[in-house]
Amino acid sequence: MKLLVGYTADERGAEAIELASAVVAGTKNASLQIAIVLPAATPFSAIYPGGDHGYESILSAQVDAWAAQALALVPAGINASVVARSVSSIAEGLIELGQEFEAHGIVLGGRKRHVGGFFMPGNITNALLHSSPLAVFMSSPTSLDSLRNAGGKITRLTCFVGDRPGARAVIDLSARIAEARQVKLRVATLVAHKDVAVTAEDLDAHVKNTREHLVQVIEELGIEAQIDIVIGGTIDAASSQLSWQPGDLALLGSSRLAANRRLFIGPKAQRILGNLNVPIGVIPTLETTR
Repeated sequence: MKLLVGYTADERGAEAIELASAVVAGTKNASLQIAIVLPAATPFSAIYPGGDHGYESILSAQVDAWAAQALALVPAGINASVVARSVSSIAEGLIELGQEFEAHGIVLGGRKRHVGGFFMPGNITNALLHSSPLAVFMSSPTSLDSLRNAGGKITRLTCFVGDRPGARAVIDLSARIAEARQVKLRVATLVAHKDVAVTAEDLDAHVKNTREHLVQVIEELGIEAQIDIVIGGTIDAASSQLSWQPGDLALLGSSRLAANRRLFIGPKAQRILGNLNVPIGVIPTLETTR
């Protein structure tokens, strides 16, 4: 598995490398391509470790130092190199580099949240979450505490799905990632009862139908997964009731508004993202005939 890491020489950059290392560790051909992107006004391009980049200046010395710092953060057993490149748009530059190096996803550090609970990404993350053809993984100091409590290892994947068409593709891809990581898979659905039911009987019927649908999908895909359906007055209340274990990684699919093979994060996913204290990955929408 290969991931592209959006690196800055600060705590967020270190967090991104730590998460990316945990995600790829133990997978076939585990490797990281660490990207240092520079403004287009400073023409520069180099790969580390590698040959002389031929750009003798204060900037090249600084990039050399950043590259060495980044590589020193990668654990043994994971192949890593650093690419430094000038780009006109950081988000577009990360997407281009991810595709160029055939990465399975892009990793960023430093999630933010709004006081109202809505996930509030920075400009770069926001752009990626609304356009990337690659999965986007995000860390935060709190989420990395969970990872460190598991010895820096991913121990389980929790895949968030709804009860409408589209859940199948997300579960299928999550199952393949779990298999590659050799960890268990949990499929979680959050139900805000005020949005789906008027009476208790309506709510019971909705939950029953949702569970039967998920069981059918899992059986048809031929996989094993735990199913958790959590009910609350709101999505926030439901998400707060979901239990977590050290080393959990949460995966969410794109909104149905997303173009095929592109990310587009919807309002419900934003609420979920704002309430999770574990590392997160958002998966592009995929057409599926299975």
